Amino acid sequence: MQITNIASYLVSPGKNLESPPDVKGTMLPLAGRLYSMLNFVYEKSDSECCIPIRFLMGADGSQNNEARNKIIEFIKNPTFENGKILAEGLRECTTQKPGLALFFIILGNDGKSIKIVLSRFPAEEGVLAEAQEDTLRVEFIERIFMKNAKSYKAALYNDESLEGGFWRGSAIDKQLDETNQQIAYYWIHGFLISDFETTSKQGTKTLAVAIRDASKKATNLEVKQQLIAFTTLSFGLVGQNVSVSEMIERFYLSEDAKDTLLSQLPYKDLANDHFILDADEFSKHVMFTSVELDNGGILMAAPNLFDQCFHKETLNEQLHITRFTTEGKIIDEIIKGRK
Repeated sequence: MQITNIASYLVSPGKNLESPPDVKGTMLPLAGRLYSMLNFVYEKSDSECCIPIRFLMGADGSQNNEARNKIIEFIKNPTFENGKILAEGLRECTTQKPGLALFFIILGNDGKSIKIVLSRFPAEEGVLAEAQEDTLRVEFIERIFMKNAKSYKAALYNDESLEGGFWRGSAIDKQLDETNQQIAYYWIHGFLISDFETTSKQGTKTLAVAIRDASKKATNLEVKQQLIAFTTLSFGLVGQNVSVSEMIERFYLSEDAKDTLLSQLPYKDLANDHFILDADEFSKHVMFTSVELDNGGILMAAPNLFDQCFHKETLNEQLHITRFTTEGKIIDEIIKGRK
């Protein structure tokens, strides 16, 4: 899809500041080295922005969202001033932690549908001394961009109707590290006034119920054991942005276990929805893991604590003879009947 306009702004942190720094920027030419690099980002966004998001409705339930309104205004009239209003919205949500940023608004169309990409690249505080003019030089922008070309946040919107469309989009955060896999809150919830298409609680409940029901449906003991291990490992992803399909691949489920789990989803495409794994919601639906032995004994514990509660020792692998041992202080005893 051909790019028609590119706006660029240097955005300083401004949240909770009485007099935040002014936003400086410029409209970029559609030619040259910088344009080629941004065009690459624009084209890659279709595959890289893989986390579905949606604009939130107004507080009164109306179809009104301030961030969407600003984006629509820029699409209708892609001027420096309309882009600056968007950039100022980002400034008001940015704290000192994410710091200074180079913000791009890239707009294009193919005569039928419209595509807009919003990208935020980190910048260094030291460059501020070189940005005292009312506008930014292309060379200045290119130098910052080149330094951080592979580390950015982006949001993509692609639709045909300006009236009823542009309520859903997709996002990516390429600044994530191994210790923080949750896409930046201020980018999605603050700046874009949005939420994940599948909310944290919805996605977590769908996953937990699918695991629980799959373990009941499975007739193969090995599949059941894989699903129990899958449940235990899932607790290690709490607070992270996940999808069922990615978790299946990450934890190396066999084809049988994978098929059994996916068959319990309301519909198959849900496996690709991203959401933040919620600990409380997950525990609510997979409270216990239980192991029933042929001697009539039943062992039960929370999924993430089962291996800590019971030491497992294989006595005869061929006959599946296993010894479980545990120790602890008795705090309650109960007799349960059938419901």
